Amino acid sequence: MDYESFAAGIRETGGYATARKRMALPWPLCQWAFSARMNGVYARSWFWSARRDFRTYWWPRLSHRVIGAVEGAGGTVRIEGFRNLDALGGGPAVIACNHVSAIETYVLPGILCQWNDVAYILKRSLMSYPVVGRCIRAIDPIPVDRKSPVADLRAVLKHGGAALSQGRFAVIFPEGTRRRLFDPSAFHSLGAKLALHSGVPVVPVAVATDFLRIGKLQRDLFATVHPSSPVRFACGEPIPASLGEAEIQRRATGFLSATLARWEAEDGRRMLLPAPEPRA
Repeated sequence: MDYESFAAGIRETGGYATARKRMALPWPLCQWAFSARMNGVYARSWFWSARRDFRTYWWPRLSHRVIGAVEGAGGTVRIEGFRNLDALGGGPAVIACNHVSAIETYVLPGILCQWNDVAYILKRSLMSYPVVGRCIRAIDPIPVDRKSPVADLRAVLKHGGAALSQGRFAVIFPEGTRRRLFDPSAFHSLGAKLALHSGVPVVPVAVATDFLRIGKLQRDLFATVHPSSPVRFACGEPIPASLGEAEIQRRATGFLSATLARWEAEDGRRMLLPAPEPRA
C-alpha cells in the first residue's frame, strides 16, 4: 500500500491491518530483508532531513516505509483505535506510550501526523548519533539527559510545554527504557505532570513491537527480528487533565494493561510482566 492510501485509511478508520498473511522467511533471510529495507530508510532520512518540510512531510513517509520493512520481512502490522484522536479537534495532547522496541518510535509519526504535528521527548544523546542524529535534530524534539530526574522534569515542563502551546502532540515513553514486558509500576507520571502543567489531555497508546527484540550483546546492533510476533498499536480515549495526576495514571496504565492482556490472549505470547505472588 502506498503512503497516500495508508494515510487516507488511517484518517478514515483509525486503523490498518496487513492485507494478507506474509510468507514466513527462513532465518536469517527475514533478518537480512528487514535490515536491508531499514538501511534504505536511514539513507533517505539523512538525505531528506536537510529539507525544511522534513518533519511535516517526509518524516511520516519514512515512517510508512518502516511498516513496509516489517511486512517485507514476513511480519504483520495491526493498528486500531486512532479515531479517538478526533475528539481532540486538532488540539494538543500528551501521547503516553509504553516502550518495547525502536519500531514504535519509527512508526508512530506516520500515524499521529495524520492528526497533528509531533514533538518527541527523547534522550539528548540520540541527537549526536551518526546518520540518524541529523534526522532526529530535524524533527525538533524535546531532549532530556536522563541524569537527573529533577532536571529532566524541568526540561520537559519547559520545552514540552512550549511544544504543546504551539498545538503539537508531545510523545513520551514514561518507562524511559525499552521493556518487552509491560510493568505498570515502571510507567512513570512524567507525561501526566506535563499534561497537568499545560492543561491538555493525555492519550494512552499501547504497543507490542517485539517483532524487533533487543540484542544480547548490544541493544541495537544485535537486535533480532521475529516475524511471528505481530506489530500492534492501539490508541485509547483522551484523559482530561482536570482528573488529576493519580486518576490519569490509573486510566492510562489500565488501558495499557487491558489492551496488552487482550493481545496476549489473541497472539499467544507474553506482553505483561506477571504480577508478583502474594507473601505468605
